[in-house]
Amino acid sequence: TTTTMLAVLGFGAALATPAMAMDPVCQSLFAVQMNAAKTPFHIYMTEQRSFGNQALAKAGAQLGMTGAKKSEEISTGKDVYVLNNGKWIDMQTNFFDMSKADPNDPDVKKTRETARCHTLPDTMAAGQPASGYEETNSATGIDSKVWISKISRLPLKAELTNNDTAMKTFTTMTYDYRNVQAPAGAITMQQMISARHH
Repeated sequence: TTTTMLAVLGFGAALATPAMAMDPVCQSLFAVQMNAAKTPFHIYMTEQRSFGNQALAKAGAQLGMTGAKKSEEISTGKDVYVLNNGKWIDMQTNFFDMSKADPNDPDVKKTRETARCHTLPDTMAAGQPASGYEETNSATGIDSKVWISKISRLPLKAELTNNDTAMKTFTTMTYDYRNVQAPAGAITMQQMISARHH
């Protein structure tokens, strides 16, 4: 979904947080994120879904909503593509435009004011030395962690936890910046919807 697309950049709720975020660590993280939003990349994601309520867990299992789900997204810097049931969908937008938010919007203000960021211990990610960051937000219930290359200043991996809904999700993401190109044969969202009705 579009909401997931914003989150899976590995920036969690921070991507939708204006650069004027109250938390100073969030401010510096946001600057890195906005630069990454313009950079071509290929994301590989694995989402684990679970339910705390047994009745919901049973229903979710019957609907195929539990367990692990793998997906991919490509951003060329100008366009975003999502792999859905084996077909690439052209979302006809880009992460940079999607990340723009009206600072006067009440929801944006609330997200900004409740976002809290802190650094994590340095580590190695994808064979590179990386700086870690974590953002929590009481308004969204989302906890995101991202590890950024000390060399390229681009995200290498990320984790996203959403505990704010009946269905809990934990998503891991890895990034590939090599030879990123728009996928061949991509269709628009409208074409996908039209195909379902035929």
